[in-house]
Amino acid sequence: MTNDLEPQQQRSRETLARLLTATIDMLEEHGLSGATIPRIADAAGVAPASVYRRFRDKGALYRAALLRALETSAEANRKTMRIESFKDATLEGVAGALVSAVLKQYRVSPGVIRALLRFIEDDTDKAFRKRTLAIISSNFERIIEVLLTFRAQIAHRNPRRAVTFALLSMVTAVEVRTLEEVSLWRELLPISDRELHRELTRGLLAYLRSR
Repeated sequence: MTNDLEPQQQRSRETLARLLTATIDMLEEHGLSGATIPRIADAAGVAPASVYRRFRDKGALYRAALLRALETSAEANRKTMRIESFKDATLEGVAGALVSAVLKQYRVSPGVIRALLRFIEDDTDKAFRKRTLAIISSNFERIIEVLLTFRAQIAHRNPRRAVTFALLSMVTAVEVRTLEEVSLWRELLPISDRELHRELTRGLLAYLRSR
């Protein structure tokens, strides 16, 4: 598992920050197989030996960088997904904004998201997997709570299940559409992101309002 202790010296903290940022950049650009220690070290402006003094192997570096990225994203979501921020919003507006945000995230960082999903799948560090999934789940829970403020408009007898199912379905569709080079989405429905946004928003709303 990664070392959660921050270095005490400012210079060491700055070096660590550069390493973690460089790791995310290399994962985005080159994927898991191409984000090598020499390439990451070069991007961070340090010697490869310096990386190994901090991390026992590439996997440990990946875990630290990915967790830092997820925690940063989670902190941003905590600030933007406050229920009180949506008190004057409509269900249609929230659904559309949600689909936009998910599409944007997958379009901006497809390489990192792809690397994260594949790394979690293959990594043997169960503690890392558990922590990662907990962070991701907490982000989903915040979105679910926002959508549940419109429970009076949700026709399903179990509003929480309906919101969770609709949300996961939408994100899964975006994931396949944006990350997979070969898929039935590309083959049978080669539409633009604008059209995809419209259809996903329509589908999300239709499901929530369907009995």
